[in-house]
Amino acid sequence: MHLGSAQRAIATNPEQVQTHLKTVKELARLGLAEARRSVQGLRPQLLEDGDLYSALDRLAIQMSSHTDTRIVCEVIGAVYSLSPEVENNLLRIGQEALTNAVKYAKASVIKIELVYETSLLMLQVKDNGQGFDIESNFFDTGFGFLGIRERCDRINAQLTVRSQPGQGTAVIISINTVTMNTDNPGVINPH
Repeated sequence: MHLGSAQRAIATNPEQVQTHLKTVKELARLGLAEARRSVQGLRPQLLEDGDLYSALDRLAIQMSSHTDTRIVCEVIGAVYSLSPEVENNLLRIGQEALTNAVKYAKASVIKIELVYETSLLMLQVKDNGQGFDIESNFFDTGFGFLGIRERCDRINAQLTVRSQPGQGTAVIISINTVTMNTDNPGVINPH
């Protein structure tokens, strides 16, 4: 409605156009915030049908069908269950890191690794692409990395990003499962 009003007023009343565009921008911002809140509350179907590794593997297969980049998913160590909140956030983090790698890295290979150790769980998304300067403004303000940081904070995970131009990128999420067992019951059945 506001865009239609702005379109009709563009030739005759530029100030009114600006008012309508500001309103549209605010409505879009509020709608996006509400959509994010709704999406965060949903448990992905990929997790309903299996564990975190199988969900990431299926995600890799789905994304491989849309790119020439080879996407590999591996698990290292004995898999153990995590709370639904932790698994959901790790899946979304992996999905965002994989999406960023496919879109921007220009890599020939992207590797997703889930490393299960007794007191540590790591999710790594690594590519052999063009890399980037982690001091760049894009890294600090890009929505993808912002979302990854926010999800890491929610589950008390540590985020490490390693990248250099021409050297590829590694996004590493580490969770201390011993701390989770005592401070935050995020691990259901560690081995």
